[in-house]
Amino acid sequence: MKISLVVLALLLAGCNETSSKVLTYDELVNYPSQCAKADAQLRELKEIQRVKNFDQDPDNLNPADRAYNSRLKASIWWYAYRCEK
Repeated sequence: MKISLVVLALLLAGCNETSSKVLTYDELVNYPSQCAKADAQLRELKEIQRVKNFDQDPDNLNPADRAYNSRLKASIWWYAYRCEK
C-alpha cells in the first residue's frame, strides 16, 4: 500500500508542469553550482528536497536515499559557505 501511494505521488508530481526535474544522484554530484545563479539554483535544489521529502532521521533511510539526501544537503550548504550575500 505504501509503495503504491509513493508511486502515485511521484506520478502526480511528474504530471505537474511546474514541477522541477528531480536529478539523479550522478547529476546531483555534477551539479554546476555557481554563485552568480545562486537564487535559481537554490530554488531548484530546495524544490527537489520538498519533492523527495526524506525522513529527517537518516537511520530510517535506505543507503541510496541516505546518500542522495546527504549530497542534496551538501549542495544546498555549499551556497552558504561559498557565496556571499
